[in-house]
Amino acid sequence: MPLSIGAAREKITPKVGGFLFGYNNHTQSTSIHDDLTVTALAIKSETTTVVVLNATVCLIQNELCDEIRSKVGQKANIPPENVIISATHTHSGPRTTGYAQFKSFGTLDEEYCENVFIPKCLAASEAALSEMKPVKVGIGTTESKVGINRRQLLRDNTVTLGQNPWDTYDSTMTVITFANETGKSLANIVHVGAHPTAAGNNHEVTRDWPGVMVDRMEAETGGMTIFVNGTQGDIAPRMANGDSVGNLQHAMEVGGLAGIDAVRAYKSIRTFYDEPLSVVCGDIELPFKNPIPKDEVAKRLADNPKRFEKASLETLSAMHESGEMGPDAWNMQQTLVRLGPVVFVPFPFEVSSEIGLRLRAYSPFAHTLLLSCTNGSNSYLPTQSQLCRGGYEVDSFYWFRPRQLPDDTDQMMVDQNISLIEKIAPSY
Repeated sequence: MPLSIGAAREKITPKVGGFLFGYNNHTQSTSIHDDLTVTALAIKSETTTVVVLNATVCLIQNELCDEIRSKVGQKANIPPENVIISATHTHSGPRTTGYAQFKSFGTLDEEYCENVFIPKCLAASEAALSEMKPVKVGIGTTESKVGINRRQLLRDNTVTLGQNPWDTYDSTMTVITFANETGKSLANIVHVGAHPTAAGNNHEVTRDWPGVMVDRMEAETGGMTIFVNGTQGDIAPRMANGDSVGNLQHAMEVGGLAGIDAVRAYKSIRTFYDEPLSVVCGDIELPFKNPIPKDEVAKRLADNPKRFEKASLETLSAMHESGEMGPDAWNMQQTLVRLGPVVFVPFPFEVSSEIGLRLRAYSPFAHTLLLSCTNGSNSYLPTQSQLCRGGYEVDSFYWFRPRQLPDDTDQMMVDQNISLIEKIAPSY
């Protein structure tokens, strides 16, 4: 049985006046620049069906991801593990996540999620599954300068958010095209890593720069296109202002350049193949560090720590008082999807670019695509070498939980995912 796909899209634009997520807990929209969407791509082989949902929102809370994956799985009669849900990470969309310990970002918009987000995810999935058509797969790559490392190193050896042209950046953009027997594109996936923060802390609802790129790809190819964000944890959009944030004009400029890159990668595809589809699931386990002792927690709180550290320490203090220190490890259920020479590796983190480069180097696949902000939201995943200099990503990683993950979490994530990759690796 040849590979078949179905693609469908629903609008998920919130009402004007709602709170936007990504910078603070008080920015409200005043207008809609472009509609937000959720796009479903159903992929089916003889024995396997996978549904990939891509939403133009910032992040999707773990519990919300689990609920949607479960409901889509039930409707499609497939395991929920075979449902992948990814956020593009625009900072100009509604609150589809919220962190109890990080109240400065705002709480989950439950009304929006219940009345708009969840129903539209289900509707797009059902429509995609009902319109399956046989396809072959083409893969193209190009070098893209849509992003730049954002861990700007200051003269005093501290790190701030900006642009750092000499630090790590994954410049590979990958385009996967699903074409019918005449060669016409029915759907495309574009993969590259960079924060959609070009529009800045604005008041317009927008998909940010990826929206411009997606629109250009769809105009050029005729196929419904989704953008899956790669290792964007330490990557800003490459803007002329030299900063990591800009305004709507910057978003249009970056998106236009990204669109040129994506179309170039698409036009480099010369051959389409019948590719096998398979899935492997497994558990990822990360042991927590020993909890910070009670006396040290009290001392740190007395020193007026920064907002992330303070919130986490307050939670840890309450845990000490109750005597309930929680589990000794953090566990996640991982799903990898193989599509011929491509393997998709979801990460429920904002992942630093070096991690994706290492994963690709160690993987036996020709195209190893790490998906940030996918199947959950657990803050940042920096590299061990970044921890010594600190910075926003490092603070977020250390203080996202009252009990900290170990400094070599990046290596453990790479090791455990490579073990799963090897289970579905090509045999040539």
